[in-house]
Amino acid sequence: MHKLAVIGNPVNQSLSPEIFTLFAQQTDIELEYSKILADADTFEKLLKNFFIHGGMAINVTSPFKSLAYLNVQNRTCRANLCKASNFIRVSKSDKLIADTTDGIGLVTALQLYQKYNIEDKNILIIGSGSVVDSILLDIIVKNPYKVDILARNEQRVEYLKDKFGVGYFNNLLTYNLIINTTPNVENNSLFNMIQQNIDKYALCYDLSYQKKITNFHKIILRNKPEIFCINGLGMLIEQAAVAFKKLFSISINTAPIFEKLNNKE
Repeated sequence: MHKLAVIGNPVNQSLSPEIFTLFAQQTDIELEYSKILADADTFEKLLKNFFIHGGMAINVTSPFKSLAYLNVQNRTCRANLCKASNFIRVSKSDKLIADTTDGIGLVTALQLYQKYNIEDKNILIIGSGSVVDSILLDIIVKNPYKVDILARNEQRVEYLKDKFGVGYFNNLLTYNLIINTTPNVENNSLFNMIQQNIDKYALCYDLSYQKKITNFHKIILRNKPEIFCINGLGMLIEQAAVAFKKLFSISINTAPIFEKLNNKE
């Protein structure tokens, strides 16, 4: 029995246990998948305890992706470039390896479920948290025309600008793809700042995968009801499929799993 888990805060609403269970059913692999609630003070101890007690791999959610990277000495090239990790596994030599599959998951989901090509697009990312580090590399290698960041933390935006070559939000520019990585709170003023900068054929992608419509999408649709709004379910499934293949060398047929979870009440 393979022991897997997800660690984060919050973690109760995570779909990762259900997704990995569906993967296991499709491939006849036996596994148990648990949820671990942590905070900044307990993260390191809980992570170590999981692997000490036979854990095979763990998924890491916000806000711990940078902390996960810092707590593991062995890292993939992608994790080193992003300095963030959403996936930690035990290698064949019993060493912990930090990896990141978020960016691959996002790009794959856009291509697979929305038939969306990033090349030559103007892209705006709302937010500057560690998940942005995780997705920027894979976005950039798909050759967008421009990638800009809109966030309150100017120091983080400057860091991302220097590291990845991205730009600041340009209120004179029209964006084709808007990706929200920030909390869906009602008073999120960043959502209102971009209303005049959304192309009429834009795709607005919210990394949140809650079933109900997000506040980000509500505000966008209130002003531009024709805009195409998508939540992060596809990304969640596809990044998990990449992790699963790294663990078991088996590719998942994700289409029926996306359909099942997307139609779930």
